[in-house]
Amino acid sequence: MSDLPINQGLVGQRVCNPARPEWGSGTVLRVQPVTVDGRPVHRVSIQFATGHRTIVVPPGQLAAPQAEPTRQAGWLDQVAHRAPDDRLASLPEAVRDFLGTAAQRIVVLARLYTLDEDGPGLLRWARSQTGVADPLAHWTRDELRAAFEEFCRRRDALLRELAATLRQTQGPAAVRAALAEVPDNARARMLAVLQ
Repeated sequence: MSDLPINQGLVGQRVCNPARPEWGSGTVLRVQPVTVDGRPVHRVSIQFATGHRTIVVPPGQLAAPQAEPTRQAGWLDQVAHRAPDDRLASLPEAVRDFLGTAAQRIVVLARLYTLDEDGPGLLRWARSQTGVADPLAHWTRDELRAAFEEFCRRRDALLRELAATLRQTQGPAAVRAALAEVPDNARARMLAVLQ
């Protein structure tokens, strides 16, 4: 069931599809009551930034758009590096602040090596970094690529630091043992960084 009452009063309002947050919010253009398999439903036409979509409710759902973080930050956010631009390139707290041995931290860091910078992968990464449903509404694709490159530099620097610590305290075999615990696709990328 939809979060919003579906009727003609919805025309002109901003809505989002909770099942497809990457569409962002859109404007309702038309609501048509129709019958499908003997059940009354509504065919709702919506203009999103990504294009025109028609959603049948139910089974589809519509909700009021959530307030997204804005790109502009106050001076306190800038000093604390909590602005969306800063969050975009920073390593996630779950990785950066993980308390464990160097070997355990390498295994946790490995999940960041499964990210891709192709079109959809770049947008998934930006969404997970900032919580913004449609990153392209706030940043250009070039800005996202530049932020991803900075993110990768920080990720690689942390990997080198952890590997060096592990090598100094337990020897090179400990680094190989830690890398043996990570998925194959991440291991190949991590080994390339450590060469």
